[in-house]
This record gives sequence, C-alpha cells and structure tokens, in this order.
Amino acid sequence: MSLNQLFSLTRRSFQTIQAAMNTVGQNVANANTEGYARRRVTLQAVNIRDTGLYTALPPRSATGMGVSVATYERLRDHLLDVAAWDARASLGASDEETRIYQVLESLLAADDDTGLAALLNDFWNRWSDLADNPTDTGVREALRGQAQTLIDTFHRLARDLDTLTTQTTETLRDAVDQANSLLEELASLNATIQAARQKGNPDLVAEDRRDQLVHELAELLPVQVHALEDGSYQLTVNGMALVQGDRVMPLTLDLSGGTPSLTFGNTGIAFRAPEGQDGRIGAQLRMLTQTIPDVRQRLDTLAATLVNEVNSRHASGYGLDGLTGRAFFDPAGTTASTIALSADVLADSRAIAASGDPTAPGDNSIALQIAGLRDALLFNGGTETAETYAINLAGSIGAAAKDATGRLERSRATIDHLDALQQGVMGVSLDEELTNMIRFQQAYAATARVLDTARSMMDTLLNL
Repeated sequence: MSLNQLFSLTRRSFQTIQAAMNTVGQNVANANTEGYARRRVTLQAVNIRDTGLYTALPPRSATGMGVSVATYERLRDHLLDVAAWDARASLGASDEETRIYQVLESLLAADDDTGLAALLNDFWNRWSDLADNPTDTGVREALRGQAQTLIDTFHRLARDLDTLTTQTTETLRDAVDQANSLLEELASLNATIQAARQKGNPDLVAEDRRDQLVHELAELLPVQVHALEDGSYQLTVNGMALVQGDRVMPLTLDLSGGTPSLTFGNTGIAFRAPEGQDGRIGAQLRMLTQTIPDVRQRLDTLAATLVNEVNSRHASGYGLDGLTGRAFFDPAGTTASTIALSADVLADSRAIAASGDPTAPGDNSIALQIAGLRDALLFNGGTETAETYAINLAGSIGAAAKDATGRLERSRATIDHLDALQQGVMGVSLDEELTNMIRFQQAYAATARVLDTARSMMDTLLNL
C-alpha cells in the first residue's frame, strides 16, 4: 500500500466514523420523539478492488482500504408492529363502545329515583291512591302530576337519544374524514419511500412517519398491513385494498338516509368487520345502526303499550263530570318523544275516569283495573310487566357497558404489553448511545493518529 492509499484509507475512515456519529446524534436527539425508531449503521471493510483503483499488489500484501457504511437500518419488528396494529382496532372499538354505553347507562339509571322503573312504580301507586279515593280532587291532581313526570322522562330520554345520535354521527363523520386523510398521506409516503429505495438511499424519516400514521389509522379501522418488496405498504380492510402504492380508495359515508352507511369508495360494498375488532369507526357505525335504535325502539314499545293499555280501560270509565269515552293519554302520541296527556285530562283532572258506573261517582272499578296493570305481563311475549321491562332495558345496557369496559381494560393491557416489546426493539437507549459515542470517538482519535503518522512518513520521504 502506498502512502497515498493510506491517506485515502484515513479519509474514508473519517467519513464513515462521522456517519456513525451522526446516527448516534440522530438517535439521541429523537430519544423522546413519538414513533421514532432508532437507527443503526452497519459498517463494512473496503477491499481495494471495490474502490476502482488499479494497482499491482505484491504477494501476501494487505488489500484493505479502510471502512465504509454498508447500510442504514431502522430497528423495528414488523411482526410486533402487525400485532400492535391489530390490537389497536380492538382498543378503538371497545373504547368507543364503553363511552357510548356509559352514556346510555347514565340516561336509563335503573337504580335512580328518577329512572323509568321508579316513575312507573309511582304512576301505578297514584292509580291505587285514586282507587282508594276516587272523588278526591287532590289525589287526581297528584295522579296527573305523576303522569306528566313520567311523560317528561320519556321526552327527556328521547331528546337525550337524539343528542347522542347526533354527537355520535358527528364523531363518525370526523373519524371517516380523519381516516381518509390518513389514507391519502400514507399513499403519498408510499410513493416517497418507493422512490427513495429505488435510488438506493432509504428515506427513514418517511418510513417512521408512515408507521406512525398506520398506528393512528389502526385505532380507527381494522386495517391489515402488508409490507411489499418495493418498500411500500398495502393496506386492506376485510379484503378491500384501501391503499396500494400511491393509489387510494377512500371510505364513503352516506348520512342521507335514516341510518348511516359506510362503503368502500364508489364500489357500493358495505364496510364489514368482526364486532369488537372493527375500530372506532366500526363501533360508532354499529352503535348508530343497532344499539341506539334498539334502545329507542324499546322505549317506544314501552310508551305505546302504556298508552294503549291505559287508554283502552280509561275510555270505558266515567269522570267526576259523568262523561265517558275519553282517553287518559293522547292516542296520537305512541312514542317516547310524542307521548302526552289527553287534552281532556290536561284541562281538568275531573275528566280522569275512575268509575265504571255513571251513577256512582264513588265507584273505583276503572281505577282498580288501571292500577292492576302494574302486574300485567304485557311485554316480551307475556313475560314481563312494564316495570320489569324498564328494569331489564336498563340492566341490559348496564351489562353491555360492563362487558365493554372489561374488553377495554383487556385491550389496554395487550397494547401496553406490545408497546413495551416494541420499545425494547425500536426505543432509544441513551446508555447504549453514549457507549457507541465513546467507541466512535476513540476510533476517530485513532484514525487521526494514523493520519498523523502517515504525514510524518511523507515528510521523511520528502526530506531525503
């Protein structure tokens, strides 16, 4: 090896060590950056033939020309990434379910004095009071007031369900917009990453950014990630490719009908995913199309049955004014949002029919019949009374809320475990980086000594 080659060797060593030190500095600087995967530089010895120099080497001579950078790597475990992204869909779904079920549970509140079951019990009690005192106007006023309280509660629940539906719909719209925005950015990053790799210089920052976006997207959608050989990701949901290279098929949300529908692009194919693993968007869609409408339907059934059963008996009775054929509830209002007292009862509590005999105002036969509805098995195929129906409605929501909370806790535990494993692979250890820094610093100093020695040798030759 000539002295010139020795100078070349040290120059290459300085460049390589500087590249390694830059990597250490990048790792240290991003130790707290979310989504950053630590870098590693792989070094390789350089053969003189790899430098393009032509030289006639004597036998048994060394042929090395120093060191160079073989590769820059991001340290990530793709299997762990895939497992974490899958788990995030469950986390997003259970988190959204828990939030909505807890709202429904607080609305229905079976163990509250203002809950439907308690108010129904008080309503039947007022009818029993009227049966005991059929001519007492104070008891009639109390009955009318209790009925109005029950009606107001139906109305409040209907309004609250409307509000919950509106808020969840807005949340769903925002989530779909966010998902589509992420899909667009992911496709753009795919193109950037592909181009960089084709040039032989991977864009590690873009790859970090893409993994972080997938991380965010996975909580919204049950997305499957397939890493392709060209460095790009293919993202699919239930077999439908949402991102392929730089092409995107966005989700289409239709809110024009009574219930929202979500399809893949303009294919007309509906979004489908296993329940509980369908991400925030899937959970929101499920709540809007199944859970909330089901609660509303059950409330409407309770209101309609109450109106029809009370009215059918009330119409055959007589008020204190001797008139008959009047309704207690407005027959036109048979839903939770429209149930109301009849105009006759609203105008005068004397119109409340307690008697079955127009000549006997003190008769209480009709009031007894209506009070007896407390024990009538009118719901679910003759298995439940109105009160137990209301209790079971609230109880089913409470049980669903408890199940959702349990799933949320399990999902969080899984995510925490996977995150810890991921950090073990991709996280920056400052102790390790400090060790590398010292190692490269010493290599740099040693290379400088080699250069200084080479310079002395050159001076010696020039002074001959």
